[in-house]
Amino acid sequence: MRLRKGKLIPREDGKRIEEFIGAATTGTSSASVARMLAPPGWSEPAQKPEFDEVLLVLRGELTVVIDGKRERIGPGEVGWVPRGRRVIYRNDGQGACDYWSICAPAFRPELAHIEAAEEAPEANPVTLQVAHAQGQALARLLVSLGRTYMERLGLRGCELSLSLVGDRAIRRLNRTWRKKDKATDVLSFPAGELPKGTPGPRQLGDVVISLDTAKRQAKEYGRSLEAEVSRYLAHGLLHLLGYDHERPQDARKMAALEEKLLGEGGMVADAARASRARRLV
Repeated sequence: MRLRKGKLIPREDGKRIEEFIGAATTGTSSASVARMLAPPGWSEPAQKPEFDEVLLVLRGELTVVIDGKRERIGPGEVGWVPRGRRVIYRNDGQGACDYWSICAPAFRPELAHIEAAEEAPEANPVTLQVAHAQGQALARLLVSLGRTYMERLGLRGCELSLSLVGDRAIRRLNRTWRKKDKATDVLSFPAGELPKGTPGPRQLGDVVISLDTAKRQAKEYGRSLEAEVSRYLAHGLLHLLGYDHERPQDARKMAALEEKLLGEGGMVADAARASRARRLV
């Protein structure tokens, strides 16, 4: 029997699951086969399943933490999660992870034994203003990444504001606040210290991203648009926290933190490589 399409399993965390064989589609109990698309920043609570699972990654990178040991499964690689092991699945990369999951016996929620998600001590709200015609498609991703990045930096009770704009708007901001009359990729505007006792979360400030610049740079360097704006967000957030790559001691720290957020080198590391290449010419 040939199956061209599966059944979409509703989710609320942004992950897409299309099951081809399994309890929800063919009523099969011995095995299940499903294709997954996990957005960047996605993660699931820990689970201890009563089934073996084989993972085949087509695109992106899937992080699997088995009994505390982290493995990264890249395109064309296969992962295996034996039954009875405590496992956490997440996407630490910049882009979506497209992969197949084969479970034996078939996946069923009651066999997965998913642990209750731990609530953060204090929420880190992210607000987003979209001022670009094509920006709404990236809204959910940026809000999710903003929360994820703050968590990875150990921030609690902080609020981040994001804006998606075009080149004209970011050029105007760049001219007004930095005296540079040109469009740029990302600008950061720290909120500064509020008086003690001010209610609500700590305001970090605003990160403004140019979607026009992101589209050009993504095409030039062969990255997805999602990966490009993820780099801008990580860079802009670190500027809000006081890091300045123009200072040598900060540049090293900022490059390391960008890699922590993105799972690979970011804008500071790229600038350092370009600088070294120019000196060798």
